[in-house]
Amino acid sequence: MIRKSLLFICLAMLGYAFPAKAYKKDPPDTIPPTLKGFDIEDDSMAFDEGFEQLEDISECLIRNCDIYTVWDTTRINPYGVDLRQKKDTTLLKLVSDEHCDYSHPVCGQVTSEFGFRRYRFHYGIDINLETGDAVVAAFEGTVRVARYSPSYGYYVIVRHLNGLETLYAHLSSIHVTSGQYLQAGDVLGLGGNTGRSRGSHLHFEVRFLGQQINPRDLISFEEYTCLKPEIEIHAKRFDYLREAEKQKAALAAHKYYKIRKGDTLGKIAKKNKTTVAKLCKLNKISKRTTLRPGKSLRVR
Repeated sequence: MIRKSLLFICLAMLGYAFPAKAYKKDPPDTIPPTLKGFDIEDDSMAFDEGFEQLEDISECLIRNCDIYTVWDTTRINPYGVDLRQKKDTTLLKLVSDEHCDYSHPVCGQVTSEFGFRRYRFHYGIDINLETGDAVVAAFEGTVRVARYSPSYGYYVIVRHLNGLETLYAHLSSIHVTSGQYLQAGDVLGLGGNTGRSRGSHLHFEVRFLGQQINPRDLISFEEYTCLKPEIEIHAKRFDYLREAEKQKAALAAHKYYKIRKGDTLGKIAKKNKTTVAKLCKLNKISKRTTLRPGKSLRVR
């Protein structure tokens, strides 16, 4: 049964206890009168009775209150939750008259989709841009992480009022700080090519409790709009993780050789105790393919 969780109430209840000096406006910082006096962790019946007007509050809301007390400004996924084990369906509001108006992060062509690549799984969507293009927050929320990593380069994570988080990576510069409150459309940085990146683009992710969701499940990257006002969060959305793990295990069993100047397929085959025919089959090349120093060949 679909249960409406309205996670933004939980986040408001927790007070957004982050540095107030960085906010553009004050986020909700008081406990609604209906919640006062309830023990959120131990008394779920009282919680439901107090919000009968909201139709049905998922038990997921009760459980996630503890998780969302985690406010980590350094780790991308500090939650430690496996959503493949999720037993119910949570309905999250994406847009409404009062909260979460949508703005497209940057208007450009999609250059890489969410899903399997040749050697690894791609957990977001890449959007073409020019270095220096403004990148904006997709939904209203609070900046949780704004820092640099070797893989993402300069990146920002925004936690939204409904419990989703969005990640913006490979920025050339960051214009926000952790704890800063953003409206949809507020500039959070400039596009770039930092980290593990080939060419200027925005790597964009949507996450729930640290685990990625296909952004196309809620956003049209051609129309630059939100597809629907709500999204269902259930275990099937995370089935891809099983296949991604299988792919990772299979790749771990593979062996690669970095081509050096003067190498030939024959020399590489001999060094790695294989044959030219097998090398060609593994790499989908022919015996006449030009070998480029610095590139890798799969040898097992």
